[in-house]
Amino acid sequence: MVRRVVAVAAMLVVAAAVIPMQPMARAGAVPTQLTFTVWTFAIDTIQDNINRFQSRVPNVAVKLADYNWGQYNDTIVANFVGGSSVPDVLYSSDHWLQQWAAAGWIAPLDDYFPQAKELAKSFAPYAVEGMTYKGKLYGVPYYADPMAFMYNAAILRQAGFGAPPQTWAEVLEQAKAIKAKGLVQYPIGFGFSLEEPFSIETFISMVYSQGGNLFDKDLNPVFDRTGSTAVQVIDWVREALRAGVMNPESLQWDGVQAGNAMKGGSQVFFITRASGLWELNNPQFSKQAGNFQLAIMPGSTHETVGFVRFYAMSSGVPRRGKEALDAAWQFLNYFGGPGPDNSYPVVRRWALDFGLGFAQLPLFRDKDIRAAFGRWVNVERLETIGQKHAKVKQGLTPWFAQWDVFARAELQKAYLGQQSAEQTVKNLAAKWNELRRR
Repeated sequence: MVRRVVAVAAMLVVAAAVIPMQPMARAGAVPTQLTFTVWTFAIDTIQDNINRFQSRVPNVAVKLADYNWGQYNDTIVANFVGGSSVPDVLYSSDHWLQQWAAAGWIAPLDDYFPQAKELAKSFAPYAVEGMTYKGKLYGVPYYADPMAFMYNAAILRQAGFGAPPQTWAEVLEQAKAIKAKGLVQYPIGFGFSLEEPFSIETFISMVYSQGGNLFDKDLNPVFDRTGSTAVQVIDWVREALRAGVMNPESLQWDGVQAGNAMKGGSQVFFITRASGLWELNNPQFSKQAGNFQLAIMPGSTHETVGFVRFYAMSSGVPRRGKEALDAAWQFLNYFGGPGPDNSYPVVRRWALDFGLGFAQLPLFRDKDIRAAFGRWVNVERLETIGQKHAKVKQGLTPWFAQWDVFARAELQKAYLGQQSAEQTVKNLAAKWNELRRR
């Protein structure tokens, strides 16, 4: 693994040498304008990154706009459809890619920047897959993370367990023992709220971890087959609720509420994005800081979902001509790539200041990042999960977002015992096929 990452880092140095930044603007020249749209998070930091970029690349001027995450996709789609307030570069996500690309709203980078393919060799495979549509690369990563299983090691030791569970049966076994000893009433708590966007990632990760899939290579559902892994996951959640080891509030909790239960010591097992450990193990935010550890996802294969949020370029940029394309590449290389001096100025800052996960593999060799991350996570284990076990969600189609919303409600009914697991997966398959026909 180390040899592989070092080799990738070496390739990147060579790649960086052939990915030139554009020359500085001539005195008195008018900078090329770019509009940049993001969802609302750390806007002051984003603006400061823009200021630093403009000081290094004064031939480009960037105007920032932001929208709330909950309304982000709807707003961006409305802007594209209406043709107003369309950004030049913008945040996107693997679960919106096919909708946006199929509609022609964003442009494939490798059609305009041959160096993008070389740069992509330095990204985690799941991130590259999550930014690829019909063989074309549509982004450079802003943030990437695997879904991860984490636990309170201090409480586990109190219960007499020297290691985290390796299978989902062991998760129940350990949870029941912890509850029987009176240590924690509800050792398991997940964010399964209808409003929690990561609830489907949690479910799919549990399917993946046991060697299951949702679809075949032609995107036909396989989860509705008798005895499917999806049915087994639903039955597992129902058993955890029936046995009183999963907090029933999980069905109303989002990830923040489930995380707060972990921080307060009233919960032992949790699934969330791996970088969530940055806050769990931060004494500014958590009473149990230092007790949380990352584990390989329980199951037979230990696979999990890896997701990516990325910088995309709108299809309007190529229509503006070479100057706009040159400006866009300088922006993308600075914000998601190595930048003008191979230092990854923006990605590295997000990692050090906010603990954000990243797909740029050479940063795992950065001594400052290893030291900073080492305070809250086992870096080697995080790297192993991201490189060996993480894979992109299946079914990322233009209709996936609609199906996701439907799936959350159907899964809730199953968890509550309002309908059988078998009926639930049949309903999910029927909805998938209906949306696909449309």
